[in-house]
Amino acid sequence: MNGLCCCTPCKPRYRRLVDSIYPRAVTDGLLHSNMQKLTFYAISHPEKLERIGEYLVMRMVRDLSRQRPVQVKIAVEAMDQLLQACHSSPSLPQFSENHLRMVQRLLESNNAKMEQLATDSFVTFSNIEESSPSYHRQYDFFIDKFSQMCHANPQAAYGDDFRLARCAGLRGLRGVVWKSVTDDLHPNIWEQQHMDKIVPSILFNLQEPDESGMGFSSSQLPKFDTSFSEPAQSHRGDDEATPKVLSDRCLRELMGKASFGSLRAVIEPVLKHMDLHKRWTPPPSFAIHVFRAIIYSIQSQNSYFVIQELINHLDSMCSADASTRIGIATVLSSIVSIAGTSIGPLLLSIFNSLLKHLRTSVDFERSGKCSDQPAEKMYQEALINAMGDFANALPDYQKVEMMMFTVGNIPNLDERKSKQGDEFLQHVLVKTLLKVATKYRTAYLATVFTDSFLDTLLLLALVRDPQVRLATQHIFHTLLDRHDNAANLVHLGYELDVSDVQLTVEKCSRADQMFMRKHIGEITNMLFRAVAAADEDDLNTHIDAILCTMSLLCIEVGFDESLIELFRLSLALQQIALDTKQNFSDAKRNAIHNMVAKYINLSAQLIANPSLCQHVQHVVSCRAQRGIPGLNLLLNKKDSPLNDDPLSSTAVNASVDANSQTTIAENDRTLLFNVDDVAESLKASGKDASRLFVAFNLSVNGRTNDMNGASDSQNFDTTDGRESPNAFKTSGIDDVSVDMSVDWTPPMSRKQSRRNTIFSIVNPTKLNASTVDDLKTYANAAFDPVEEDRKERELAENILSEIRNTEFEQRVAANESLNETSDLSKSIGRLLARNADTTRSLLFLTDRSNGRVDWETKVNGEERRRTRRSRDRRESVDDERRGLRKRTAVLASISLIFALFFVSSNAQWQQQWTPQQLAAYHQQYYNNWYWQQQRLQLQQAATTTAAPAPSSGVQHHPVWGRVETDDKGNMWVGDDVAKVQIISRYSPS
Repeated sequence: MNGLCCCTPCKPRYRRLVDSIYPRAVTDGLLHSNMQKLTFYAISHPEKLERIGEYLVMRMVRDLSRQRPVQVKIAVEAMDQLLQACHSSPSLPQFSENHLRMVQRLLESNNAKMEQLATDSFVTFSNIEESSPSYHRQYDFFIDKFSQMCHANPQAAYGDDFRLARCAGLRGLRGVVWKSVTDDLHPNIWEQQHMDKIVPSILFNLQEPDESGMGFSSSQLPKFDTSFSEPAQSHRGDDEATPKVLSDRCLRELMGKASFGSLRAVIEPVLKHMDLHKRWTPPPSFAIHVFRAIIYSIQSQNSYFVIQELINHLDSMCSADASTRIGIATVLSSIVSIAGTSIGPLLLSIFNSLLKHLRTSVDFERSGKCSDQPAEKMYQEALINAMGDFANALPDYQKVEMMMFTVGNIPNLDERKSKQGDEFLQHVLVKTLLKVATKYRTAYLATVFTDSFLDTLLLLALVRDPQVRLATQHIFHTLLDRHDNAANLVHLGYELDVSDVQLTVEKCSRADQMFMRKHIGEITNMLFRAVAAADEDDLNTHIDAILCTMSLLCIEVGFDESLIELFRLSLALQQIALDTKQNFSDAKRNAIHNMVAKYINLSAQLIANPSLCQHVQHVVSCRAQRGIPGLNLLLNKKDSPLNDDPLSSTAVNASVDANSQTTIAENDRTLLFNVDDVAESLKASGKDASRLFVAFNLSVNGRTNDMNGASDSQNFDTTDGRESPNAFKTSGIDDVSVDMSVDWTPPMSRKQSRRNTIFSIVNPTKLNASTVDDLKTYANAAFDPVEEDRKERELAENILSEIRNTEFEQRVAANESLNETSDLSKSIGRLLARNADTTRSLLFLTDRSNGRVDWETKVNGEERRRTRRSRDRRESVDDERRGLRKRTAVLASISLIFALFFVSSNAQWQQQWTPQQLAAYHQQYYNNWYWQQQRLQLQQAATTTAAPAPSSGVQHHPVWGRVETDDKGNMWVGDDVAKVQIISRYSPS
């Protein structure tokens, strides 16, 4: 019976069609004509598709066991063609199960060629979209087998074809990912157990050396700096010939198909692989390439997650070697700029994490437990670079937030008990702030230089550490320079023609002018103290940095007031260089003199002041002729006047003996800039130079750069800005305190500010008599700013002393008694009260005219027969009276304003009229005018309405209500309480 079933005539048709595709000769391939018949039969009879697959698998297994590779290849090819032709068949899921069973048998053969064949067939299957899902399909075996093939080596059964096996394994994993992500019923591909096999297999091939033995190099890989597109071909292309290129493509596709919820399952194996294979060791080129590929492949809104995972991994590796942490920080620095635009929600969190690691590294280095301090410093530099690159990718407003946040983390050195390493941490954080500031482009100074930020910079410019002071000056350079002039001003010399420096100068905006009017005193105060605290060891660098700051202020905010303050600062610096009480070396004194000369020369040419330029040239020439070492700014100047004068060449080039002068003395007036000459030159150009004569008194003796001391904090002039940083004792640098306590009283201040402008009626302004001659005398009087400052300070001191020394209840009682006698508020109140009474009377009369109060209308029968015309007339009268009330109120307000004006401007007239008399006068004027207008309105109404006959007695009018006529014919409206005469028969008024 079995033999009968094996006979060809007795076989089912689908088996005969399957058998017909095999050739008679072993060398021949698939018979395509018979394959077309089999395909047509499978499409026409979809219920037979599953049986066709089972029979093909059975023949393939038999041929595989009998070592018939040609028949095996024909079976696989037939399965692939049927799979593609019947992709919309309802029996496709069952046929796919047979196909996967065939692929599994081929992969289990441990034959490299059969594995290649199985891989190609599986990739073909992975590209087919199934219309109906499969509920029981699993890919666990394929993930394990393909991952094993990715780790093939020459010692295994593959031999020299191990790279082909790796490529096959990578393409198989790629097919598993394709098939899994397109089928919603198979989300388990993103489980951790599968990713722990797929991701390391991909990275293992990505890091392996090529055939020439060279290690990893990103130059050998194609550039994919955008999101990876969907694959269109499943076959191997020319760019996938090597495992390295193919693994790079697989990694990008895997990350591109990962959702936000599955990112963690992919990132964790990547980090674990980097740790186990020590791929963080500098230079971490492999790690950088991998994470750049990840960032470019995932969705842009998920980029911040990768950054956060790296920072968390850095947290877990805090006790690892410095080289490992350096590698992680370097990777962060390289990819943070790519993900910077999507980090908005976690901006401060990520930046705070980086700052926390920086502080931890500084504490560890200063604790004495660090065995490799150079490596630890490299780690700190890597973190600083990461924060700088992070800031570079952010918009400007977020860069400002980052700078403010960095300022808030600078340690407080005002406390006597500071933590170990605070000074060094301050140095590191200032470098971080400088790195972030270099990425910011200033638009308006007030935007970046907030009060707290500017306060901190002013403090940092005067700390102990000279490197911190220098870095702070560089921060000012970066934030002030908006036209790229700092590069030409860093080492500014004495320029005979400033146009050679190629500076870009634009007009200062009004917003910057307002900012500088508020803060120019504080900035010049800082610059003055910074010059005095300049380090002798690196003097030229510090002096050049301060000169660059002054020059940038002159160029960027060079309006009249700031220029005058900078000239005043220059003259004050010249004076301090002459002061013998200061413990300055001759070299430092000469450096200060040269800095002053360079700045005045630059500013004089920028403002185009010929007389001031001539004065500068004269002083510089005299210094060169005197031959003082270090003060000749005309050396190597071809166009200098001394080079044209043969008599002065010996003076310039003469050698200086031991007894010669080494610096400028105070009596050498020809070698100094004269404040009178500078003031005259500025006045000639239309500038107010009176501030130049205000002394710039700042004591710089003692520890000017010591923030802990209080040696000379009281010796200052508040017109030159704030109190010195030594006086900031109430709050630290990193404290943000907003104290709104009413018990706190600010310290006495004489600073020119509208805050101290007092409006008081206790001390009235003494005005001259209101005559033309006195006004001319007052207008032509010379303005003395010193005297005005003195008066303002005296007034402010009196007010503050009264506030501090007088109880609050006493001041309130004094003000109440003063208001009783001199304030016009009560007089105005009385006037308004009388006006209200009059208004109520008028409303009473109006109500009577409308018939709402008059009791006589109930008796009079004519009230019931009012016509519509009389109602319209009544409404017109009401409108006119409402307009009259409005005009009355406006006129009353105007009269009160004029009264207040005359009372406040003419003291003599004010003494003659008391407030009571003034109120009575205005009340009388108001009553006369009001009733005159009322009489005119009623007379006009009388002409338009029928007036009653002049017979004596009391009558009722339809509009006016109760009307009383006397014997003379005069008519009155109202009762005995309030009567108004509306018509006089015998008088025209």
